Amino acid sequence: MALVAVNVVLYQTPVDIAPITSAKARDGRLAPSSPGSLQIADLGDFTETFERPLFSPTRRKFVPEQVQPPALEVASVAVEQPSPQNLAPIVAPSLLGISIQGGSAKALLQIAGADSASWYGNGETVDGWTVSTVNKNQAVLERDGNVARISLYPSVQDGQPVGSVGQ
Repeated sequence: MALVAVNVVLYQTPVDIAPITSAKARDGRLAPSSPGSLQIADLGDFTETFERPLFSPTRRKFVPEQVQPPALEVASVAVEQPSPQNLAPIVAPSLLGISIQGGSAKALLQIAGADSASWYGNGETVDGWTVSTVNKNQAVLERDGNVARISLYPSVQDGQPVGSVGQ
């Protein structure tokens, strides 16, 4: 019976649900205290603390590195070429991805300056380049006797150092 009486008294007791007030009002003076209100000392502005990522070891915002696409070197097979007067260098398409399904391999290629990319399989032509081989790490394109081996992962090219060109 005593517990019922305590519950009735607690139920009838008013509870202050006003927001927490700081020890200093906005103008810098001490805020008046009212009974039942919680006062916390002004510890400063925590906005920078809340903006830092919690699970990052450095607690710094993630800023992705600006990666420049690697320059592709094109190996050429000995074929009689026209005189090199005012000829622009041949630029191979960029390799964005490789899909291998049931023995059929396709390369996701993007032409220089284009906004979109398309899938190309062996024997298909893109911007004058013919896709000759697609494997899990690279695509081999041929054009006018030139061979371009475009690696999906430019830092590792089938055990060869970066920038090496084969024929």
